Amino acid sequence: MGNFSERIYQLRKELGVTQEEIATKLKVSRQTISNWESGAAQPTIDKAIELANLYDVSMDELIGIDKKKTKEPSAVLLSLMHQQVSLYLDPKIDNDAWMSVQKTKIRNCEIIEVNPNSIRIIMNEKKQRIEKLIFLKDISGFEMEVN
Repeated sequence: MGNFSERIYQLRKELGVTQEEIATKLKVSRQTISNWESGAAQPTIDKAIELANLYDVSMDELIGIDKKKTKEPSAVLLSLMHQQVSLYLDPKIDNDAWMSVQKTKIRNCEIIEVNPNSIRIIMNEKKQRIEKLIFLKDISGFEMEVN
């Protein structure tokens, strides 16, 4: 979609207005609009919000961020829904974070929900059914349980 200066130029042209008209609405000089569109300067956040409102676009659209297509859950994990599996965990830990991992393998758990970035499981632990959310980045593998 291009960089910010190209994007605000494009949006102004699509609206069919001059730099002077935009400047008047935003209470800035025409030269300020020219500087923004040439990349010589950037608007303050409040002026960027006003621009987005004026052009009737989101801030993401204004700065040229394309929203990624909705990520679909893994077909393999979807096929394991409501099945008994063992999960092998290999948590990815940030250098600044501290995390205690009690298990690297979770046996006999049931996958009850699959999302693009996580799964929700139910497991039995000490005669209790516990529900857990596990991020896919922390799963190194799985295997079907044989009954």
